[in-house]
Amino acid sequence: MDLPKVADIVIIGAGISGLSVALPIAKAGLSVAVLDKNEPWSDASGANAGTLSIQVKRAEVLSLIYESIERWKRMPEDYGIEVGFGQPGGIRVATTEAEYNQLEKSVEVQKNKGIDVRMLNREAVRQLGPWLGPNVMAGSLCLYDSYSNPLVAGNAMVAGARKLGGVIAGGNRVSEIRRNAMSDIDRFSIKTVSGDTIHASHVVNAAGAWAGEISSMLGVKLPMEVDVNMLTVTEPSPPIFNRVVTHVGGILSLKQLPNGTCLIGGGWQGRGSVSSGTKNIDYERFLHNMRVAADVIPKIRDLHILRTWAGFEAVAPDALPIMGQLGEDDHVWTLGCARGGYSLAPALGARLAEMILNPSKRDTLLQFSPQRFAP
Repeated sequence: MDLPKVADIVIIGAGISGLSVALPIAKAGLSVAVLDKNEPWSDASGANAGTLSIQVKRAEVLSLIYESIERWKRMPEDYGIEVGFGQPGGIRVATTEAEYNQLEKSVEVQKNKGIDVRMLNREAVRQLGPWLGPNVMAGSLCLYDSYSNPLVAGNAMVAGARKLGGVIAGGNRVSEIRRNAMSDIDRFSIKTVSGDTIHASHVVNAAGAWAGEISSMLGVKLPMEVDVNMLTVTEPSPPIFNRVVTHVGGILSLKQLPNGTCLIGGGWQGRGSVSSGTKNIDYERFLHNMRVAADVIPKIRDLHILRTWAGFEAVAPDALPIMGQLGEDDHVWTLGCARGGYSLAPALGARLAEMILNPSKRDTLLQFSPQRFAP
């Protein structure tokens, strides 16, 4: 794909974070180019189970997850795209006494934060989910828990951004970012390894696992770790269960999509590193993931696995979002590095787009600013 010579905004990273900024920017009528070193949606976003659960979120992001779920739901209305959204409600399960106590405390905290969630004993959770296994001794229910289908959402968001005039270009690794004289549109020159150069007024670092590398090009150190998450998809089957299912221990994310396939995740780590570029399945951890899934919903055992794969996910030291102005330059921005960033991205992307478009919005969500890591 030919890159433009000039764009109002260049976004580096074509995963959920980058595309969630690109869509509102393009809709506002600004020119935007999204560059990715690999194919769009090929790392954390493509190795995500698509769970949009309030129950699994930390207190610091509870208000944002409500907003983000609403934005996921409104994607067809706002951008004319279908992302496989469903809102069946979610059950978070416990299978041991210790997990039961942990779940009880979590429900109490969430209720105190105004979350509509209720605790279910063994009888109540089995009545609500007769497909649950005998080892499930309790659960909590939140009817607002939802999902999107990451196997659909990526292509839809790319197509939606392009329809609005955005340029989404995979296979374009950024090799250099140069600050120019303070002219409006030629503030930055972004060069790719192929030798193309784009001149832009704003740069957004949404590069995920490579966000630290991009930040270094901009003269800013961005602390982060990189996970190698695994995701599994099964063959289609008749309906087995009808809720988003998670585990209080953070070891399971499970849903059955309308086409009958089941997406199984839970943050189990594969093997590999950004430096080597490898992201492989860890067989023992994969088996543990499947055992947990089959223990919680036994009928899962009857399904054939179609595919298991891994992708890099960047995580901040405190696992909270990093978003806002990057460094001292008010034309350089960053977004990403949150655990659960897939579910939060539409809200965070829209907020960051507001900051870029409207200077009066730039003092919002300062608790997630990268400045919190400044020495």
